[in-house]
Amino acid sequence: MKKYMMIAVFAALTVGANAQDKQPKTAQERAKAQTERLTKELGLNAEQAAKAEAINLRYAEKAEAIRKEQKAERDVRKQEGLAVRDAHRAEMKTVLTAEQYDTWIKKQDAMKEKRMEHRKSMHEDRKK
Repeated sequence: MKKYMMIAVFAALTVGANAQDKQPKTAQERAKAQTERLTKELGLNAEQAAKAEAINLRYAEKAEAIRKEQKAERDVRKQEGLAVRDAHRAEMKTVLTAEQYDTWIKKQDAMKEKRMEHRKSMHEDRKK
């Protein structure tokens, strides 16, 4: 029984370590992998594979540009949200006593933690 438990622990650690080492693939890497998959699944000849790879690369580069743009927009929205939150807290601090403010902040943090746990569980449910 101990032997199986050790194997399970080792496997879990190995999977976790591999997941952390994963770097995002470049557009070229994604295009090549997609072309290799198509070649294997559809039996493409060399000419078809070359044309497919050029097409895959073009669209992988477009998708990469869109992802970068969306990330930049997401970062801007996050900063705007943080600025609004900080302004709200600053105004509330002028109204509440120190004790009330601390209680309010702790409740907000607890609600945020609860939302994050809910998100995490929803994400894990989708993986199943």
